Amino acid sequence: MQWVLTNAFLIFFLGISGAQAQTLSFSRNARTFETQHSSLVTKSLAHSCLTIIDIPDGLPCNPSMTALNKKPLFGVELLLSNGYASLESVRKLLDGKITQEMVDTMFSQGKVIQIEANADVNFKSKYLNAQYTPITVKGFSVVRNEANPDVELYAIEEKGFTFQSGLEVFNDFYAGVQARFINRKFISQRFKLVQLGTQVGKDLIKPKEQIATYIEPGATYFLAKTWRPRVSVFVANLGYVSKQYEELKTPVEAQYGLGFSPPVGWGDLDISIEYRSMNYEESDIEKLRLGALYHFGSMYLSGGIDGNGISGGVYYGLDKFNAGIVYSTTRFVDEESFFAQTVYVQLGWQI
Repeated sequence: MQWVLTNAFLIFFLGISGAQAQTLSFSRNARTFETQHSSLVTKSLAHSCLTIIDIPDGLPCNPSMTALNKKPLFGVELLLSNGYASLESVRKLLDGKITQEMVDTMFSQGKVIQIEANADVNFKSKYLNAQYTPITVKGFSVVRNEANPDVELYAIEEKGFTFQSGLEVFNDFYAGVQARFINRKFISQRFKLVQLGTQVGKDLIKPKEQIATYIEPGATYFLAKTWRPRVSVFVANLGYVSKQYEELKTPVEAQYGLGFSPPVGWGDLDISIEYRSMNYEESDIEKLRLGALYHFGSMYLSGGIDGNGISGGVYYGLDKFNAGIVYSTTRFVDEESFFAQTVYVQLGWQI
């Protein structure tokens, strides 16, 4: 088992070191999280979470893990990233309220703006998980060429419900299904900043809307008791969307994970190596990601790495309140000047 794990790590890191930056665009990569709604701990794992048994601040990434919930839980989570000063501007863009003052304020704050804010109401039990998201807002922009600014921007607002159920089909084989119902409004465009001074330019970033329903199955098989090695598979984005847009892709995708829980002196450690896409435009090597979650008492330490950056954080789940912070980096093309460092803070309450 140690030989298998060692070689898996070598393959992962050799692949990362050989990854090539995308050449067709300068901002879209696996860490812009356009349609990925996730909790703080999931972000810190670089979204390598399909084989993680317990996500303390949200629903499991694989619905087959539902049957492994230890006790019922009801909670509320609020997340906010740095860059929040642009949050109001992003919401105005999504409402179609574009003014010159707002444009000047938003695009003068730096070359890279990356923000996120969301609220979740979670319920977890042994047979059913549910999540209500009253709102989640994400915004991301890159500005190049100061003389005649060229902007690539996306902004997205979503709300919806997620339901999960799973069971042990037979000894150590778990299967489950996830249903997601989403209403989203978004902007995804590349333009010259001077264009926003004209009506044509304002029409260019007019928000678009989409309603989506996804039915996503997943399965996990535990291979042995020692180290609890397990393999997971999950089919993402299987379902219906009201209207397809070229600039917002959510294709059906099979995702795979390999997980371990090596024994440690104190607490519990989960390690996950996965092959899954985040924005559905990565190269094969960029779809590889590695995450680790260490649980000791009320504290969770987590970290993750993929071809576009690293993440790390700490989360405390106390009796009724919880809090956490995560640091994440994002690389664009291979220019050092286009590099974002994002800090996420999350507060929650649970019973």
